[in-house]
Amino acid sequence: MTELLVVDGYNFIFNLIKEKDIGNDALAFYRDRLINDLISYYHHKKREIILVFDARHTQNQAAVIHSYSHIKVIYSGSGETADSVIEKLVETSPHYNKVYVVTSDYTQQKVVFKGNIFRISSREFGIELDESKRQLGQQIKKINSQSKSTFYNLERRLSKKTIDDFKKIRKS
Repeated sequence: MTELLVVDGYNFIFNLIKEKDIGNDALAFYRDRLINDLISYYHHKKREIILVFDARHTQNQAAVIHSYSHIKVIYSGSGETADSVIEKLVETSPHYNKVYVVTSDYTQQKVVFKGNIFRISSREFGIELDESKRQLGQQIKKINSQSKSTFYNLERRLSKKTIDDFKKIRKS
């Protein structure tokens, strides 16, 4: 793959839902939903994806990394911000033709915007993610309609005589 997408997870979530006071349960729901949406997005766009969450207020001393079906999820370590993790990722990813960073953090935008690194605002990426889901839905509908039109039920594959014979057997 020649493209990398790095998403500032909480920045994206908070910019998308416009609520600053979210409970832990709701935040966990939005995290899981974002992970699932990015898995679908990967299958549509085929970009390597790294999702970064800020975990500086947790007890984790070191960063925690999980992999979910083609995307990597990184929780920053204690005292470390998602921004600093993203900056390190961007600096150490020279083998990609293009690196896209999803954030609406103005300072982060200034730091990462250079060379083959492009910023996508959270709002723009939200629109792109919705469009990707819509296109995947259309592809699934098309595949389903094609499979229904090519599948012949048993009655359509049998001769009239054979069908009549089966009906006689069923009645007896």
